[in-house]
Amino acid sequence: MLAGLAVPVLALAARDPGRSYFDVSGGETFFAAGSGLAGGHPTVGLGVGHRFGHHFGVEAQIASAFSSLQTPGGRPANQYSGSVVGRLYASGRSSPYLSLGVGAASNLFSPQVGRGSSLMGILGVGYEQRLGRHFGLHLGVRDQMLFHPPLSGPGTLNDIQVTGGISYFWGSGDRHGFPVVGPSRS
Repeated sequence: MLAGLAVPVLALAARDPGRSYFDVSGGETFFAAGSGLAGGHPTVGLGVGHRFGHHFGVEAQIASAFSSLQTPGGRPANQYSGSVVGRLYASGRSSPYLSLGVGAASNLFSPQVGRGSSLMGILGVGYEQRLGRHFGLHLGVRDQMLFHPPLSGPGTLNDIQVTGGISYFWGSGDRHGFPVVGPSRS
């Protein structure tokens, strides 16, 4: 799934000399009160992305929230999601950012409801701290809005993901925001 989402991101990256990255994250997912899922649920994710200059980036992500989505006996029934997210950064190397994206989530609900797949909208904020040329840390909070999931009936089911992780960067992205123009030589 990540490979399918990452292909368009890496195809765009091939045309731009910015910085590509791979990241691993973990944290907690908190489902809306109406879902019957109290407390936080562990979450892990992988992402492949690219920063185009100082202010814009695109990332393909997959994640799994390990939760008991109303299964008998509390057996794990995970939420799996895949998404493409755009990021708007405030500045260059280390910066707060806004996230906006779309994706899909697949959930295993109770045996009576079955498996459900839902379109998903994403809105979030975060901070990325670069640690030298190749590594960085990131913290993020995002609201994932699942549209028409079978668990909550018509409407949306919100879940909030709070994650942190480490990124590995590669590429030439150490260029300046404005080109330096010097005198011509004859």
